[in-house]
Amino acid sequence: MTLHFASRAGIIVLVSFATALLVGCASAEKAPLVKSSTSTRPLVADSQPANLGSLFPASAGSTARFRPLFEDPRARNVGDTLTIVLNEKTAAKRSSNASAEKTTEADITADLSALNNISGAVGGLPGSGLLRNAAKRIGAAGSAVNGLAAESSVTFEGAGEAAAQNDFTGTITVTVMEVLPNGNLFVAGEKQLAVSSEEEVIRISGVVNPSDLVRNSTTSSKMADLRLEYRGRGFGDDTSRPGWFTGWLMKVSPF
Repeated sequence: MTLHFASRAGIIVLVSFATALLVGCASAEKAPLVKSSTSTRPLVADSQPANLGSLFPASAGSTARFRPLFEDPRARNVGDTLTIVLNEKTAAKRSSNASAEKTTEADITADLSALNNISGAVGGLPGSGLLRNAAKRIGAAGSAVNGLAAESSVTFEGAGEAAAQNDFTGTITVTVMEVLPNGNLFVAGEKQLAVSSEEEVIRISGVVNPSDLVRNSTTSSKMADLRLEYRGRGFGDDTSRPGWFTGWLMKVSPF
């Protein structure tokens, strides 16, 4: 009975460990670059006071409702929309080289000719005969021994090169999320496309100067604090990423 419970406990521990390992190795979706909301509703207009005979209502002077008569319609208020022409091209290249070399040498020379005269110095001592014979043999080998030497050499060479090129074109309509105190517009937008099991998401946010708007449109190169991302979800995106075990090996490998 005790053995049965022990085996069940071992199985539970093993299953729990395997589950934790799989969950830990699972690749989580990266956080989006665009942190703000990508949609908003127009502000609710205040109730206008009764017109007491004036040619222009009292609220007509409010910049939130003012639209020039002889000017192209353009986004001015929260909730208005405008078009962004995406034309982003970037190219970067980096290369580096490094080399290092270190060499160390050491030679030790010992003069053993004096061992030929050791027989007189050890005379009368116990075992002096053995010492004299050993000294004569070493001295006969030569007057000097030059066989002790040490040498070490370390060489390192490294080279690396990285290149990246991106080309992003298209159009997207965004919404005015906030009108800044200086009149600039903080805009954000999102476009989602789904075809069968494949999904594509485009998100954008940034600051637009109303004076740059031409026919209620501007280019992404004129936006400040631009955040643009293009992500995909589906089978095609999954096949372009390594499996969880391959990703785990790449993280723990010391090479």
